[in-house]
Amino acid sequence: MADPYRIHMISDSTGETISSALRATVAMFKDVRVSYRRHVMIRTAESLDDALEAIAKEPGLVFHTVVEADLRARLERRCHDIGVLAVPFLDPILSTLTAHFGISAAMRPGAQHAVDERYYSRVAALDFAMAYDDGRLAERIPEADAVLIGVSRTSKTPTCVYLAVRGIKAANVPLIPGCEPPEALMALDKTGPIIVGLTAKPSRLAQIRQNRIEALSHDRATDYVDLDAIKREVIEARQLMERLQCPIIDVTRRSIEETSAAILQLVEARRAEKGA
Repeated sequence: MADPYRIHMISDSTGETISSALRATVAMFKDVRVSYRRHVMIRTAESLDDALEAIAKEPGLVFHTVVEADLRARLERRCHDIGVLAVPFLDPILSTLTAHFGISAAMRPGAQHAVDERYYSRVAALDFAMAYDDGRLAERIPEADAVLIGVSRTSKTPTCVYLAVRGIKAANVPLIPGCEPPEALMALDKTGPIIVGLTAKPSRLAQIRQNRIEALSHDRATDYVDLDAIKREVIEARQLMERLQCPIIDVTRRSIEETSAAILQLVEARRAEKGA
């Protein structure tokens, strides 16, 4: 097997922006193996020199988001000496927006991670997701932006956490066989948070639940992993979702990111309705 391509990512902040975009782009190239090396919080000549030393030892394509002029010049000069290409990751976007807005960008390292109102909104949303996970404090779900319902192992909790990072307060209400859903859920109307049903194919749920049981060192056969029982669960849950007239997302082949993106659209549409 051929050695993987090596890509270095140099950031004057956390590196999340460049890492997420690069990995999503590389995923479009079939059968390409890539080894990533991330160098973050590069804001001094000393930290940059450490990163450059690593690049010299393991040469590869370099993508960077360094905005400080002297550091950037130093980086590009040294990469030229090493014989690797240094690509300023944000330049095409900045150039396009500068032309469109008619003003130049304020080149501040880590500007996208500033501690501002949006930052505190994300923290509050994360606190909310943790406090209201698995139906806890269900009477306060009207405070949410979205309420996710579904049977066990339909990715409700990780989706709530992902949405929280995007500043969305999401409550997680599990649908348990033989238990009535919370009254607060049934009382929600069009003026409240949007309810989103998450479902999945029973065979996939059985597989995930079995893995969960084995991870917890339980070996007893229960309805929790019985395929016929799971089919009944999914049917009952779907009937409730249809009764609530809520949008339903099948997460069987969706990633958390894809599910969250769909929910974000629904939340924005609900907000637009309220503002109309």
